[in-house]
Amino acid sequence: MDKQSYHLLERLRGQLVSAAMGKGTFLNRDVLLLSQTLDQLIVKAQREKNRTPESAQG
Repeated sequence: MDKQSYHLLERLRGQLVSAAMGKGTFLNRDVLLLSQTLDQLIVKAQREKNRTPESAQG
């Protein structure tokens, strides 16, 4: 995962936590949308990592 993607994930994670704390629930529509967006980016990052040969990660 490149630095830009990592920073995006971390920013969204912070927004998710703040939104959930502010709303008092993870069931709020805005919180759910942030969570789903973050989930999609995490899955994308995991897929990219799994495609990278281990010898190239070293």
